[in-house]
Amino acid sequence: MRSTRAFALAGRLALAAGSRARVRRRPGGGGYRVEASLADDLGEDAHRAVLAALAEADRYGHQYSNAAHLVWAEIDDDSEEPPR
Repeated sequence: MRSTRAFALAGRLALAAGSRARVRRRPGGGGYRVEASLADDLGEDAHRAVLAALAEADRYGHQYSNAAHLVWAEIDDDSEEPPR
């Protein structure tokens, strides 16, 4: 089952970050992980939009390396709303 919440978050995160967001099923079927790369020159408005998108997740974080800045967000299966 695809998570509408995870894919909606991915769309908002991609738009805010100006990059492609990747959605993957977490190991063991425990929800979804959304990841997006951030540009070094991310503007103030874009930074706020990224933070607002991340706030919708159950967990989120930032990975920094010499090669890239990456933000991630996780959505748990049990936090999904049932279909209507």
